Amino acid sequence: MNRRRLIAAGIAAVFTSSAPTAAPKADARVGYLELVKAADGERLYREFVEGLQGRGYVEGRNLRMLRRSADGRPERLRPLGAELGAAKVDVILAASIEAARSAKIGAPGVATVFVFSGDPVLEGLVASLSRPQGAVTGLITRGEELTSKRLQLLKEAFPSIRTVAIVGSSLSISRASFNEAAQNLRLTVARFPVHDLDDYRDAAAAIARGPADAVLVVEDADAVQNLYAFVRLMMATRRPVMFNADVFVEGEGWGLMAYGVSIRQQYRRAADIVAKILEGTRPADLPIEGPNHYELVVNLRAADEYNIVLPREFLLRADRVIR
Repeated sequence: MNRRRLIAAGIAAVFTSSAPTAAPKADARVGYLELVKAADGERLYREFVEGLQGRGYVEGRNLRMLRRSADGRPERLRPLGAELGAAKVDVILAASIEAARSAKIGAPGVATVFVFSGDPVLEGLVASLSRPQGAVTGLITRGEELTSKRLQLLKEAFPSIRTVAIVGSSLSISRASFNEAAQNLRLTVARFPVHDLDDYRDAAAAIARGPADAVLVVEDADAVQNLYAFVRLMMATRRPVMFNADVFVEGEGWGLMAYGVSIRQQYRRAADIVAKILEGTRPADLPIEGPNHYELVVNLRAADEYNIVLPREFLLRADRVIR
């Protein structure tokens, strides 16, 4: 992702967000399109709905939510997008790249707000970050440059590690930048591509048997099926695991730590964008927003469960510690 494009889009977004907002729409119909199973996406869905509530949109009063989940089957997204278009929703929230593409094709002309990792320009969803054009806008959550920082944090927390298992889809591994950082930190990396639950199990078993001292997950939450099972399998390797977003580590018995954007906050920001569109702003006038804050989150419950000891100095660096 071009950093200058992101900065320009961010500046434009600040000026756009400072404009006066209209009163809430009297009868809003909002579609929600997700690739994952509803149970996996429930937390982020609730964040989005609560964000809308904060803008004056309340289900049963002036808001009707139409949620459609593809249950992890990408081929179902386009018909579901068309279904939302036929239902004449005012806006669609697309919770992945595939969902955004399917909404654009299946419900052409319907305003769509996406939240995903990746480059929406390269994906053909918008003309540019600062001037999206068309009916699509949204938020991007990814920062490939953060992979090096995550390796550095792993090394700081566990100075004795020598080998790190890199876990993610083949695409995520290919676009994550970690070779130079690994070399500088004198770390050996072992790649474990995963795409479904069977791959998760095989990767966890191989890591547990192998020489890796720690695990770095580069897969994004919006692409992981059976999120809870994935996290538990990674933690079952009995190695320290670094994830890339807060949703992997929040909750009892979940992941050890994460560094990156708060996905939960991104969905609340997405609710703000949807509210603006409901109140008359054109998607084409809303620049794509990038992450504006990264945080280190540590779950001490997970550390206790797996007998992992984190240095006190490292805990003091954390933005949030879950106890």
